[in-house]
Amino acid sequence: MTTDKFDAPILIIGGGPIGLALALDLAWRGQRSTLIERDSGTATVMLAKANGLHERTMETCRRWGLVENIKTVGFPPDLPGDSVYCTSVTGHLIGRTIMGSTNSRPLPEQTPEKRQRCAQYEFDPLLANAVKSYGLTEIRYSTEFLSMQQDETGVSVHLGDLANGRDYVLRSCFLVSCEGAASRVRRQLEIPFEGKTLDFSLSAMVRMPDLTAYGAIENAERFIFIGTEGAWGNLTAVDGRGIWRFTILGSQAKLDAAHYDIRPDIRRALGSDNLEFEIVRLLPWRRSQCVAATYRVGRVLLAGDSAHTTSPTGGHGMNTGVADAVDLSWMLDAILNGWGDEGLLSAYDLERRPVGIRNSLNSAHNYRAWVQSEGYQDVFDDGRRGVDCRAAIGRRLEQTLHGEWHSLGIELGYRYEQSPIIIPDGTTATADDITNYIPTARPGHRAPHA
Repeated sequence: MTTDKFDAPILIIGGGPIGLALALDLAWRGQRSTLIERDSGTATVMLAKANGLHERTMETCRRWGLVENIKTVGFPPDLPGDSVYCTSVTGHLIGRTIMGSTNSRPLPEQTPEKRQRCAQYEFDPLLANAVKSYGLTEIRYSTEFLSMQQDETGVSVHLGDLANGRDYVLRSCFLVSCEGAASRVRRQLEIPFEGKTLDFSLSAMVRMPDLTAYGAIENAERFIFIGTEGAWGNLTAVDGRGIWRFTILGSQAKLDAAHYDIRPDIRRALGSDNLEFEIVRLLPWRRSQCVAATYRVGRVLLAGDSAHTTSPTGGHGMNTGVADAVDLSWMLDAILNGWGDEGLLSAYDLERRPVGIRNSLNSAHNYRAWVQSEGYQDVFDDGRRGVDCRAAIGRRLEQTLHGEWHSLGIELGYRYEQSPIIIPDGTTATADDITNYIPTARPGHRAPHA
């Protein structure tokens, strides 16, 4: 495309995992891009964010040559991935969903890769280093998006250099917002974010020793805490080496991080006032189920949390965003190389938006399953009523949350049947099941693993 002079053929706003994934996949295809990030570097702060790389994401990382790097910095391969439901870490065991460790879990027959656990503050630098290794992406840190104006041939983007206070304009052929749920790009385009808030939560990054040394009832990756009010919080291993994410639910006012003391909640979860812990960072956040009304306006596109938000129950947020980036990457590359036209951008919206809706709905369903508030009144009873109450809660949680921990159908079973570039062959669609993925060569589906 030579009708205009572009400072950046593709300008990516946001240097988190989705922006980096898009830049990396474009570079893998030999395509140049410019990425801007408001922070001064990649993963400069240890945030309570994603740490699960699901099967489809790992397949993509395999293509990028990153699997061994992920295994090096990810969870210890012998750490159990189980989820435990309990009154506290040292209290009553209510139920357990067995996931097993990376070493003990069998490789699914439908894919060459197992899901892996890798903290986002470890994963993002891997992506950034891989992007830089190609030499095709200019990453501008300490730079923020201010505004934009698009026309028939490109997008003029007003940026601010936070290091020296200078404002300037870059001309790009396409602009992609990967800047998160509060996307300035989406708001300037006045694209509605359709959905709802599920709750307000407060997460603490906590450093603790091995819980089993303090009499933990089970060795697990995740603990969901049950009281008479129902499930009130959870503790999830972030790196498998002593960093945990502790999250409690509440109102926006109650969980004001500047004034709320989370330490008593952590002690309640541990079941003891004597266990030592260090709070590394607090992060208030809004759990929501939202999808943008469109992923595309002209030459401007949305990906990742800019396009959709999901409850973390299921771990679909970042994984859905990486798949957005990969789908968009080949389309932009095709257009810029002249063998695809801009109709592909309509296909991007029609392919990825239904997936965003599906995955966001499933995550919200998982969340509602574990915050149900009925049937908990006898959970601490020491007699038969307590035993029966805890057994009933355990059975229900193990059953209703099965799809949260076993979601191969979500990860591999996406389908692009409504895309204008998919030609139907008349075959019957396979079942869209959360857990069970049925391989198919039907057009619009992921090609079967050979």
